[in-house]
Amino acid sequence: MPERLDLPIVVAAAVAIATVLAIGLAALWLVLRAQHRHRKRLARVSRRRVSGRFDIDDARLSLARATQEDSSTLVALADALARVVPPLDTGRLRARIHRAGMTMSLGAFMLASVAASAAVAGVVWIVTGAPIGLLAVPALIVGMLLVDAFVGMRGEMMANRFMRQLPDAIDTIIRGIRSGLPVIECIGTAGQESAAPIGPHFRAISERVQLGEPLENAIWRVARVINRPEMDFLAVAISIQMETGGSLSEALGNLADLLRKRAQMKLKIKAISSEAKASAMIIGALPFVMLGLLTFMSPEYVLPLFADPRGQLMLGGGLASISMGAFVMWRMTQFEI
Repeated sequence: MPERLDLPIVVAAAVAIATVLAIGLAALWLVLRAQHRHRKRLARVSRRRVSGRFDIDDARLSLARATQEDSSTLVALADALARVVPPLDTGRLRARIHRAGMTMSLGAFMLASVAASAAVAGVVWIVTGAPIGLLAVPALIVGMLLVDAFVGMRGEMMANRFMRQLPDAIDTIIRGIRSGLPVIECIGTAGQESAAPIGPHFRAISERVQLGEPLENAIWRVARVINRPEMDFLAVAISIQMETGGSLSEALGNLADLLRKRAQMKLKIKAISSEAKASAMIIGALPFVMLGLLTFMSPEYVLPLFADPRGQLMLGGGLASISMGAFVMWRMTQFEI
């Protein structure tokens, strides 16, 4: 009789765990979707109202790149997978690679993804013994997502470094304007005196303007790459000053002061939330520490968790629950200013 009850108990436990995880993921998806819609609306209001023109140069560049890379089998594979996994769109990948300051082509990106997918498939095959043929496509998608996540993290690091350098670069521009120099020469000087990543971007703005591109378009081109509201503020300030006139040095001075105050507020928030982050790390590490201690002290007691299907189900449910809790606590400590 107990053996007959094993299967219903396992099924009921699996259904309960799946239901709880589905509810949690649905709630997180709704929250993240609302935040994404809010950010898109802010971007549309802040950018398109000031610089809402069709960028012919960007269109020509994208068409040229598409023509040059259409012959690549790996790029064609990425385009095919993008229909199933939208984050793998080649246009999005080009933008993220450019934002990260990398010279990687889409072919190199796909080669790195293939290498990562081979590593993932090898690990899964060693652990589960599943056929390699069944793991090929899922492992390729996972590998591409991993490489894409790495490029995105590098892009965020470059953008954060750019924002830390921006107030000092604005001060350099202000000093040049007050000394009577044109704005574009001040931006070029700030680019020459600043280190990467802000230096190359500002030098690129100066070079594009010297080649005939309007200053407003050149600044918004960099703002789209950095994708930070602070850089949008700078583009808006210069665009408005060019259209309506006024004291640009005073506006930029207020912007630099605002950026420094925002940075100070972020540091205060980081200090205040450090206790919650430490608590989350301790609470999240406790189950793994206890499992390691029990495995070391009494392996026979812990072995059924790994050998018995019910134990494996419980381990999977516990790991999913811990991951969801850690993600929720991490989101609770993230504040937007």
